[in-house]
Amino acid sequence: MEPFSLEEVALEDMLAARERRACLQQAMIKEYGHPLICLTLNIPGPVKVLPLVPNAFQEGCLRVERSLAALGLSPCASRQVREKTGYEAIYSVAADPLVLKKAMISIEDQDRLGRLFDLDVLAVNGTKISREDLKESPRTCLLCGKPAHICSRSRSHSVKELTCEIQRILEQEFSSSNHQP
Repeated sequence: MEPFSLEEVALEDMLAARERRACLQQAMIKEYGHPLICLTLNIPGPVKVLPLVPNAFQEGCLRVERSLAALGLSPCASRQVREKTGYEAIYSVAADPLVLKKAMISIEDQDRLGRLFDLDVLAVNGTKISREDLKESPRTCLLCGKPAHICSRSRSHSVKELTCEIQRILEQEFSSSNHQP
C-alpha cells in the first residue's frame, strides 16, 4: 500500500495544481492531438490525500483502462501526478470524445466508489465534454441524493460530513475482506 499524507493544502497550492494540470493537458493535446481523459478524486476540504485515497486512485486508473480495453482502445500516452494536492491521471486516447465521456459516466455511476471519481473528457480544442452534452443527469450528492452542484454551491453539508462519508466508502471498498492488498 502506498503511503498517504494528512497534510493540509492551502488555496494557493490548489490554484497552482489546477494551473499545472491545465498546462499539462494543453501540452498533451498539442503533442498527441487526441482527446484526454482526466481522472481526479472528489475529496472536499483542505486534506486531499486521506487514508485509502491511493487505493481508490489505483482502482480508478484500472477502471479507466478496463473501460478503454472493452471499447478496443488503449491510451496513446498517459501521465500521473501524485501530490499533496491530490492524485491525477491523464490519458490521451484516439477516439470520439463523446464515446469516451459516455464510458467515463458509466464508471462514475457504477457504484459508491465510482461516485468519488471525477472523470473529465477534453476534446482536442480543450473544451470539456459535459454530462449535459450527452443528455445525462447531473451527479448526485453523496449525502442526500440532490444534484451535487446545488449542495456544493449552497454548502448544504460540512466538509467533515462529506469526508466521513468518503472515508466510509473507502473503508467499505478496501477492507481486507473486499480487496487484496
